[in-house]
Amino acid sequence: MSGNDVRGRTPLSLVEQDPDLLFYSRQADERGGPVLVLGSANGRVPWSLAGHGVSAVGVDSSEVMVRSAEERRAEEPAEVSQRVRFVASDVRVLRLTERFPLVLAPQHSMGMMATRDDLDAFLATVCHHLAPGGTFIYDVLNPPREAIIRDDDDDEPRAPLEPRRPLFALHLRERKPPGGTAPIRRLKLRHFAPEELEEALSSCGLTLRERFGRFDGKPFDLGDSRQIGIAGL
Repeated sequence: MSGNDVRGRTPLSLVEQDPDLLFYSRQADERGGPVLVLGSANGRVPWSLAGHGVSAVGVDSSEVMVRSAEERRAEEPAEVSQRVRFVASDVRVLRLTERFPLVLAPQHSMGMMATRDDLDAFLATVCHHLAPGGTFIYDVLNPPREAIIRDDDDDEPRAPLEPRRPLFALHLRERKPPGGTAPIRRLKLRHFAPEELEEALSSCGLTLRERFGRFDGKPFDLGDSRQIGIAGL
């Protein structure tokens, strides 16, 4: 694939130089599109992929986020805009007809899954949409080891809720039409212990193939602040 789009522009992912966008664009180059992005928020990752020449479908449970992502459409060239579509849906129950060679859960989107049942439902959505031989890639916060708590009746480690800094602040406010009251939904974001994620992936039939601690490919270790996993069926 050429490093430029059809107008000869440098892809957005390369202009911005954000490590995660570069990483996801390279993964998409290797595996091809279209790409399904679960928890697309304001569309940052899908739009970056589209600017890089890859078709993407962004899904988010927040209609506010989907509207925010759509606002960028008017600023993009037609050939970029036509590569992206956004869907407002609970990712736990999403069932599209398409299958994808690459499914992404970027920007700690799995952290919105507050319980193990929620996580299992999220991963079932991943499996449903993966094409044969497809790849699932996620990035999540890694809990500090001292923060992992244990239940007195259970020897298994349990990761606490609430990371030390807020993420996805725009998810917490849902606007109503003019004249209505704007409610605030308070959502907890979850850390996942590496062992917990690996077990959940395995239970859903996914095999963890690689795990990194940074987007530059550094191998993961327990002291890293982030887990970046690559899994497949």
